[in-house]
Amino acid sequence: MFIMRIINRIMLVVILITGQTQGAESVEKNLTPEAVIAGFKQRVDAMFRSESGKPLVRAKKRKPLDPGRGNYVRAYSYSMVGFAARCLYLNEMLEEANAALAENAQHYLDNPLDINDRDSFHWHAEIVMRLIEMYGSNGSNRITKKTEALALKPIWEYVKKVSRLDKAEYEKSKTWHIYLSENHHAMSFTVCWQFARIAKDRPEYKDLKYDDGATAAEHYRAWNAYFVVYCLERARKSLCIEMMSDGYNSTLIKGFYNFYDFGNPQVRRSAGILLDLYFAYWAQEQIDGVQGGGQSRIYFWKGLKQNREHGNAPLAWFYFGIGKQPAVYGHDMNAALSDYRPPAVVADIALDVAGRGRYEVRQRPQGLGKTGRPLKTADTQVPTSMRTDGGGILRYSYCDPAFIMGTPMTEARPIEDWAAISAQNRWQGVIFAGEHDARIVPIVRPKDNRVAMNAQWSVQSKGSLITQKLKHHKGGAEMIIWMSKSGLSTPVEEDGVVYVEAKGAYAAIRVATGGFKWMDGEFETNRFVPENATMIPNDEYASVIIEVMARSDVTSFDAFKKKVKACEVFMDGTVLRYKTIYGDQLTFDTSTKAVPSINGKPVNYAPKKVFESPFLNAEWNSGIVTISKGTRKKVLDFTQRAEDGGTSEN
Repeated sequence: MFIMRIINRIMLVVILITGQTQGAESVEKNLTPEAVIAGFKQRVDAMFRSESGKPLVRAKKRKPLDPGRGNYVRAYSYSMVGFAARCLYLNEMLEEANAALAENAQHYLDNPLDINDRDSFHWHAEIVMRLIEMYGSNGSNRITKKTEALALKPIWEYVKKVSRLDKAEYEKSKTWHIYLSENHHAMSFTVCWQFARIAKDRPEYKDLKYDDGATAAEHYRAWNAYFVVYCLERARKSLCIEMMSDGYNSTLIKGFYNFYDFGNPQVRRSAGILLDLYFAYWAQEQIDGVQGGGQSRIYFWKGLKQNREHGNAPLAWFYFGIGKQPAVYGHDMNAALSDYRPPAVVADIALDVAGRGRYEVRQRPQGLGKTGRPLKTADTQVPTSMRTDGGGILRYSYCDPAFIMGTPMTEARPIEDWAAISAQNRWQGVIFAGEHDARIVPIVRPKDNRVAMNAQWSVQSKGSLITQKLKHHKGGAEMIIWMSKSGLSTPVEEDGVVYVEAKGAYAAIRVATGGFKWMDGEFETNRFVPENATMIPNDEYASVIIEVMARSDVTSFDAFKKKVKACEVFMDGTVLRYKTIYGDQLTFDTSTKAVPSINGKPVNYAPKKVFESPFLNAEWNSGIVTISKGTRKKVLDFTQRAEDGGTSEN
């Protein structure tokens, strides 16, 4: 063991010398999971030091997104707090760091509409407070008292209006009343909690009354209790409404690091195990940092590739050495400066794609609910009310070291039954190992190439998927089957079936009835769309069948084709009956009147487990989650108090 620790330390030095700017996946995978986690500080330090001494580069302040709104200055504020964080961490250019924080605060004081605009202020305010906690008058004093006092002023203007005790209610809502979207909601209550924590002990704020008549101390107590229940409910009834949404999920959790680092023992404990759950949730459905599985709130162009600069990518580098060293970016500063570390079992799951083997993931996310009345401001009054009394979605993924295929299997409900944050831009498809953005994406294209609601439904078993455009959608155009040029061979068509090869898998796509055409031209969008081949069914409501199998399961591409050709499509009235290449019998009612079935059993949209896989398991509504791989295991008990323990790890 002692010798292994020495070897791991030597290899960590190798990472820093040879791999810190280009990524070090091959080196990291030769380390123990414990050693990879231990390399967090070196990786973060390398990120900050790579930009040492560089001057502030302000991001552009943009005009309002809509008439009557505040300026869109999120990127500007991220550039200011990211620069300040780097200088404060390195203990250099402190005068410039203070000036950046002061300038950022003064901008909002001079432009009060920007404070309450939902797309600017609460995206960065908790990062300002982290810097004050760490480097201000109660920390290392690298932030001056003058800067500290100025930086808190616009945050007070935000919270006195936005923070209300009724928002922190949990007895009735169980924290499933969501103001704005899910990630906005979390950012907002994080800012409200942390300001109350700071203000309750500061003479200039502790006796002031919020707009609801309460004091900072009262708000602090309320948000403490709320957050503990919030964490418990995510373990009981599903983690993310915005399912596996790379950008929005990383934004959802970015404030939770502050609860971990600055909260009382119960709050700290709840935050820590919720982050453990999040990273286990992410780890088991990614290959080299690329996320697979059913998703929602994935804008059209974002579903065709994955951003390796932002979202979960910096977190994958910080914790697991996956990907490449990120630039210093304001959004990620809470994670970079936090004491939180994932457990070794999660690192094992994240890094050992081959060792994970082949498995299925089933999850029960929340999606049903009554959409609220979100405003363009942060002080939205009417929340989205999620229903937690039934099913609605079975989130299913089939994972192989060569590919991950997944879909959110949903009931074919009218759009009014769904919370918009669940129904918006649901994504399904296949990601392949090898080339970074190798994928097949069968979705309904949004008319504006941006947003479609409740657009398709599906059934999947193993590597076999059937999907169809829904008639009760909003904003949908045609169904498309998008295939990346990167990582896939040129598609070949034989007898109406299209075949492609990936590094470790084969895939086949067929339109059940009516045939298809190839898309000509390009998508009308100013966003980047990778090179691709795209099929469009001639009948927009025709079912699409996709089959994917690892190369290791067949002797050749021709043998795979033979398997596919042996699978006949049979229409029994409106019901599609299909036996897959894996031997499973699927039924799919194209009229949407009947629930699809797998081997004679209707799809169960309300399974007994909220998380189910070889690595992540929890009974519905229990609040006790088990993360395991091999001999490593961690049990997260969200029902216990901090003084009672509540976690165990082997």
